[in-house]
Amino acid sequence: MDYRTLLLAPLAAIVLSVGATIPMRMPDGWLANNTFIFSELSSTASQGYEIGIDPASDAAGMPTLTIRLLKPTRPLVVDMGAARQSVDGYAGKRLRVSGQLRAESVKGWAGLYLGQGDGTLLNRIAIAPPNAEALLPAGAAVAADGGWHDTSVVFDVPADAASVDFGVALVGEGQVWARNLQFQVVGSEVATTATTLRVDLQSVRRAQAENTARLAKLPPGPLVNAALD
Repeated sequence: MDYRTLLLAPLAAIVLSVGATIPMRMPDGWLANNTFIFSELSSTASQGYEIGIDPASDAAGMPTLTIRLLKPTRPLVVDMGAARQSVDGYAGKRLRVSGQLRAESVKGWAGLYLGQGDGTLLNRIAIAPPNAEALLPAGAAVAADGGWHDTSVVFDVPADAASVDFGVALVGEGQVWARNLQFQVVGSEVATTATTLRVDLQSVRRAQAENTARLAKLPPGPLVNAALD
């Protein structure tokens, strides 16, 4: 076994498919996004996020999206769950995503986000490339006090943007709920959002540097299965 591969694995963003943790109903047109960056080698997998319609709200006929981090089974540098959509055709427009949000026990960031990019946007941010700060979408956080708050995020889509990515996100621990969501083109009288979705990019870069240093100290590894059996 080549242990270089094992040591590199924690640096990769792992995107779990919808329902890969605990199955929850996703509303039509919405996708679940589980992203993790691991800080050290471990043979156990993270339990990830629950993402989907809160069963209690579904039963009451008032569908509410929710995202909750299940107990992680290994140290995480970045853990991020989102219920999201990507759409095309809004180049040069000023867009607003709004709704009512509430959050509890958040250790990180929870709120609405909206930015340039497609379905890979959150995963590209999570691995903290050199330009990651420029990739961060506009973000409007919600207070984690358990109450419902009207929340909105406004973003000017660049004229050359092929698509935008938006949704509800939870970075780190806790739980967030969202309901009555709206997606609108707005006029210049509506101010854009100055804040961004918050991710600890420096911690990711430190973990990458530490893993690179460990790899540099490993003895040479053999080619595996040279005969291609």
